[in-house]
Amino acid sequence: MGSVQRHLPVAGVAGLAVGLLAVSAVHHATEIEHIDHVGGPLSAFLVDGIPAVALLAAGYWLHTADFESDNRWLVATWSAVGGTLFATITLLTIAVRKFEGRSVAEPVFPMLVYTGVGALAGFVAGVFYVRARRDAERASHASDAFAFVNDVLRHDIRNSLGIVRGQAELLATRTDDESVESRTETIREQTNEALDRIENANTIANTITDDATLEPVDLTAFAETAADRVAGAYRVTVRTGFPESAHVRANDALQTVVDNLVENAAEHNDADDPWVEVAVEPTADAVRLEIRDNGPGVDPDVLADADGGLDLVRTLVAHYDGDIEITDNEPRGTVFTVDLPRANTA
Repeated sequence: MGSVQRHLPVAGVAGLAVGLLAVSAVHHATEIEHIDHVGGPLSAFLVDGIPAVALLAAGYWLHTADFESDNRWLVATWSAVGGTLFATITLLTIAVRKFEGRSVAEPVFPMLVYTGVGALAGFVAGVFYVRARRDAERASHASDAFAFVNDVLRHDIRNSLGIVRGQAELLATRTDDESVESRTETIREQTNEALDRIENANTIANTITDDATLEPVDLTAFAETAADRVAGAYRVTVRTGFPESAHVRANDALQTVVDNLVENAAEHNDADDPWVEVAVEPTADAVRLEIRDNGPGVDPDVLADADGGLDLVRTLVAHYDGDIEITDNEPRGTVFTVDLPRANTA
């Protein structure tokens, strides 16, 4: 039964093509008998036979195409509708001319041509429609799978990190060794940071897919958090310059932007006395985040690494309608500049 369902629409398209060829052959053969001339009818047969032959080839393509039965039926239906529509329009045109009293020479020939062209056009439109619908379904399935995996991973990793944090806190209360206490505090801080980033994963995904709601968020708070994290995790001097608050139109995923930029500045810094400056400066209609360092500067290798590591940052900034720029610092180092739309908090 499944095989029959797959072949019926193909047979329909091929049958339409063969029918058009048969009608054309009979019609032009009759013409030859009446006018006793071969050249004209034969030329006409070649013209109205081209769409029919092309439609026959399209039917064979549909037979070999990797389409499900319902999609084959859709393509065949579009082809039939296209042929019917073009034939109807042609027939109405002929009827109007007859109603007006004008002579209509050779009405069958244009009917055959336009019916074949319409069926072929409908077939092509049907194929494009089926492919677009299939791509949309695949995208929807991929999105659902991503959301499911994201939820599962966030849940499982969050639970595991929660256990690690609990054990670190328990260990810290049961030892007087300052080195052990320091290490457990580091474990606790890094675990808390990982948990924060896990909670941010869903917001990042929604932002990239334009499903997130943007609202006023305080860039100063995000910058302070990033500066504190880098100061505790890297052997660099972190200098800051922040206003009391600086609200931009974004969401919590902005923390990922700031974290990546500040960590990148610290990670690549190879100076003898490394430092990173993090500053936030409001302007009339924007807020500027500026991160300076005295690292190796913008050389090809660093740019290559940055292009890979900063893809997420650039994508998020673009979704916030912001701009990001990387320039040389003087006399040495790199400057990351991010301009974000200022939010109205009134």
